[in-house]
Amino acid sequence: VGNSIVSMIPDQAEKIYVGKHAGHHTVPQEEINRILVELAKQGKNVVRLKGGDPFLFGRGGEELEELLGSGIDFEVVPGVTSALSVPAYAGIPVTHREYASSLHIITGHKKQGEKLTIDFEALHRAGGTYLFLMGVTAMADICQGFLQVGMSPDMPAAMVARGTTAMQRKVVATLGTLVEEVRKAQLQTPAILIIGQVCSLAEQFAWYENMPLFGKRIVVTRPASRSKRLATELRNRGAEVLEIPTISTRLIEDQDRLLAILRTWKAEKREKSESHEQYEQSGKYEKSEKWLVFTSPTGVDFFFQVLCRNKIDVRCLSDAKIAVIGEGSERQLEEKGFYADLMPEEYHGEALGKKLAEVLRPGDHVVIPRAKLGNQELIQEIRKVKDVVIEDIPLYDTLYETSSGVDLKALFEEKQDMIRNRDILVVFTSASTVRGFVSMTEGLDYSEVQAICIGEQTAETAAEYGMSCRIAKEATEDSLVELICGPKNESERKVGING
Repeated sequence: VGNSIVSMIPDQAEKIYVGKHAGHHTVPQEEINRILVELAKQGKNVVRLKGGDPFLFGRGGEELEELLGSGIDFEVVPGVTSALSVPAYAGIPVTHREYASSLHIITGHKKQGEKLTIDFEALHRAGGTYLFLMGVTAMADICQGFLQVGMSPDMPAAMVARGTTAMQRKVVATLGTLVEEVRKAQLQTPAILIIGQVCSLAEQFAWYENMPLFGKRIVVTRPASRSKRLATELRNRGAEVLEIPTISTRLIEDQDRLLAILRTWKAEKREKSESHEQYEQSGKYEKSEKWLVFTSPTGVDFFFQVLCRNKIDVRCLSDAKIAVIGEGSERQLEEKGFYADLMPEEYHGEALGKKLAEVLRPGDHVVIPRAKLGNQELIQEIRKVKDVVIEDIPLYDTLYETSSGVDLKALFEEKQDMIRNRDILVVFTSASTVRGFVSMTEGLDYSEVQAICIGEQTAETAAEYGMSCRIAKEATEDSLVELICGPKNESERKVGING
């Protein structure tokens, strides 16, 4: 089961690992059957998560028999078997009108010391494409078996290892040369053996290997509610993306201060509406403006959540101007039906503060609903304008995640060859995501971590831990994607351990 699937498992779910690898089963099948029945009888909803399809050499049928015998209801969610998905990712169509009209899926598994019990002669007569799962250790015997019954040594053949992942590798050869070519390439399990004329199309039909981010595993660390767009953009370019939030956000329940401000604005709006002429003649608030300032898309979401919870009409904001820190906040605001009046050219707190200071006047009222530990440079720049009323509202807390469905530390330590080739990248969109990552991977050698950072402050935090940093040209998701995909150039900035 891929890491990207594992990372989707809810934190509250109990996880029981029963994985199987060649020659090593962590839990015997009989014990797996017993666990399924026992947990279901406790009244729990149980997911038996399998790679591929549960009924293709997956022993799913045996598990259902056990459940039926215990009177337990079940549901089957069909999966895409690796017998079809892996060849497709390698550019090999398992059938083709000109090459093969049948497909034979065979288990290549055999017990140690025993011979294969495969009728090679019958398979050879049938023709078509032959696909062997769990056939790495038996590859030499399989190839020899076909040769002995008269199959041409020039028949195209292929081995695809770790298909559909960033570690995918393939060897395309012939029946007579495949064993030696696989040995030279040092392919490792899990792998699929394919024999048939369709293998000759592997290079012509290759698509996955030609994508710009093929071979790259990218860890996206931003909160789950904010990672989807970035993850999708990277997957669309061929990366294997792991969405592993290192931080989460939580609304601070006590919002009496913010509510009082909004209700005052609402009352002022009503007063202005009811006595419009007198209001205008009095000159009340004539020289002052209301400003609502958002420093993150999360702040936008939580702000409108507070309005909704407390049934405060958005018309109370009609007199207010709105400033945002960057494109992400602007996009989130537009989804609520509002448009920003001000956004700085550079997307960070100091730039936003300077931009506001250019337009603020004495007496203006600035409300900033944001993270509890917000950037102070923003406030410092605004305070340069005398007599401006600043309401810095702690709207939400940022919490470090303590665990993930994926063992991040193990992931890095097991793939040192990928790290040295800069094929594992970690995307950080704030300093807090860096610190959250560190809290989840205590003891990791951070000098091996290739950090893709959205801005200078994020990179400086990553560099403090010894990470190698690259910084997006602009503080946007699109710029992050451009940095990951594009070649290094003069516009790409770097931060070392000493800044």
